[in-house]
Amino acid sequence: MKKVNGLKMKRHLLYYFLLTAAAAIIFWLITFIGNHLYSAKHLFINIPGNEASMFSKEIFANLHKSLGTLLMQIVIIILILRLVGFLFQKFGQPVVIGEIIAGILMGPSVLGEISPEIMHFVFPQESLGNLNLLSQIGLILFMFVIGMELDWASIRKSARNAVLISYTGLVVPFILGMILSYFLFIYLIPENTSFIVFALFLGTAMCITAFPVLARIVQEKQLTRVPVGKMAITIAAIGDITAWCILAVVIAFVKARALTPSIITIILSFIYVVVMLFVLRPFIQRIGAIYTTRERISKPIVALVFLILVISAFLSEIIGIHALFGAFMAGVIMPDNINFKQIITEKIQDLALVLLLPLFFVETGLRTEIGLINSPSLWGLCILIIGVAFIGKFGGTLLASRFVKLNWQQSLTLGVLMNSKGLMELVVINIGFELGILSAELYSMLVIMTLVTTFMTGPALSLIHYLYREKLPSKVLTKTKKVLLSFANPYMGSSLLKISRYIVPDPATDTEYVALHLSTRTDISPDDAIVFEKESFTPVLKTAKRLDIQPRTIYKNTGGDVATEIIKTCRFENPDFIILGGAYSVFSSDLLGGIIRKVIHEVNCDVLVFSERKKLQLNSILLILYGNNDDVIIRYAHNLMKKSNQKCYIFPAHNSENNIKKYLNNSGFYPEIIQNRLTENDFLENIDLVLISTENWKKFKTEFPALIKHFPSVLYIHKGTVPNRLLSRTIFMQ
Repeated sequence: MKKVNGLKMKRHLLYYFLLTAAAAIIFWLITFIGNHLYSAKHLFINIPGNEASMFSKEIFANLHKSLGTLLMQIVIIILILRLVGFLFQKFGQPVVIGEIIAGILMGPSVLGEISPEIMHFVFPQESLGNLNLLSQIGLILFMFVIGMELDWASIRKSARNAVLISYTGLVVPFILGMILSYFLFIYLIPENTSFIVFALFLGTAMCITAFPVLARIVQEKQLTRVPVGKMAITIAAIGDITAWCILAVVIAFVKARALTPSIITIILSFIYVVVMLFVLRPFIQRIGAIYTTRERISKPIVALVFLILVISAFLSEIIGIHALFGAFMAGVIMPDNINFKQIITEKIQDLALVLLLPLFFVETGLRTEIGLINSPSLWGLCILIIGVAFIGKFGGTLLASRFVKLNWQQSLTLGVLMNSKGLMELVVINIGFELGILSAELYSMLVIMTLVTTFMTGPALSLIHYLYREKLPSKVLTKTKKVLLSFANPYMGSSLLKISRYIVPDPATDTEYVALHLSTRTDISPDDAIVFEKESFTPVLKTAKRLDIQPRTIYKNTGGDVATEIIKTCRFENPDFIILGGAYSVFSSDLLGGIIRKVIHEVNCDVLVFSERKKLQLNSILLILYGNNDDVIIRYAHNLMKKSNQKCYIFPAHNSENNIKKYLNNSGFYPEIIQNRLTENDFLENIDLVLISTENWKKFKTEFPALIKHFPSVLYIHKGTVPNRLLSRTIFMQ
């Protein structure tokens, strides 16, 4: 039988060889004959020495085609914006600040001053039309998502106070903006722009709040579950709706350029809004009630949503109130069903925020020429604009908040949050620039104002938190002992709870379990955060119910610095030990590196890292000990061994058997000490869990690299500086 199979294999190999050889010969013959059919100028072989030159010319020719230029621009834009946004995120600032600044860096204000040749090479004048078109599509998708993020239930629930605060927070900056326009009109207004249009537009620009940026900041500062956070989101939503309606009226005036056409445009706009809210919205709500799962929301439903979005944007554009308002209204009428919103948002958001919206930031940067503000008087006007924007929004919100009897901390917090203008302000001032309402100088000043007001939100909130820290609820220790579980993968949370429950001695009624899940995303809406939080804790809560445990859950959105947030939570909660899920990073094969290394070195309690390689069971455990003060492993193993049929083995590395026996003699715990059995083929197959200290893991990997791949699940243990109360019941020699 083997002989027959061998003959078949040889025949197959001979077939492959002959076929490949025949194809190669034919290819050579066709190429050789074909080359002689053309004159010398058509040959593939060029004059010696010119190949590189001709190749480079061809490359540059392809690069300067519109598609080649656009693709090059997209690559450069995404890389630079993500990098700068990440750096700003590290300093506790919204990503949007870094992206706006990155756009300015690539424009005439910075790159144009340093190297205009590079700027014109990357962004040639003839390519800006394509860039603008794509950025407008990105904005349309973005405004659609913003409309969907509005929570009508929350708006209705807290409408009375929220409407009053929002109204005051709109009227005060709007009036101050109109007063400011009187002083700016002579110096910074383009020709053929009437004062009333300019004043209305500037007033609108002063009362804008960046609803999406505010929602992210509220999540990052853990304010979503407190009244002031919910109130802030509601006020911002009402304010944005009103501000966009005012802006639509201003745009109608500008585009019509006469009273009668303006009135017609406003009437058509009113009819359009009524049809969207009272005719189309009930129909869409019925669709949302039927199609509630990812399986049911098929391509025809997604196509219908996109069709409504595009038609709405198209109608608002031809009416004369800008396509962005239509996109916003299309989002507003989408179903209240949270699953429907989340699924549609997921399909749109990444494309809009990651690929297309960055083009808008760069386009803004290309329009921003800070060098035009070249005199003390112009800088004085710029500072005046920033002051009016801050005083109007902050002051108006603070005044109304105190009127409805909110305390000072809540009122100050709302005032600061409402002052964050972010991306929405950029959208508005870009519309003003395109309509010819703003001059280049005033446009640059408003961009600077947007940056300053958004940048100051985070530090101002931290200052308020510091000033009123004594009024914040202090941590409450309801149990005498505490375990903190931190995980990224929801299913790992379940495993961490199981193994930590094994570690805790019986009875465990005086032990509190705290489950911590940190999300690195800051671009999710409050509705998405609710869904993600539920998904993150579902496995661990199911396991907890089975084990008769009631864990407390903590869900946080971080700026990407997960290690710092874990350390802060650990210091606040003061657990006996923290157990983490082990995971490799993208650029490292060290399971104990990166986040875990930082946590180990910064917290005072024991740190346990669990790497799950097989289904968790504890019939047999292996301890790897070096005798260098790693007796804490024996303590944990003693708690893990709760059944008489469980087996425990100790491998004494570096001839540490004598030291280990000293530990065991005082413990009343006598596992089997092994020497050579560790290298037996079937020994590790019968082990369920390995315990080793984080300090000795690197040594063991170096000494026994071949054994690592055969390891089952591993529990890495780092001994903290604070005594572990959970292990105090077992007596050991100190």
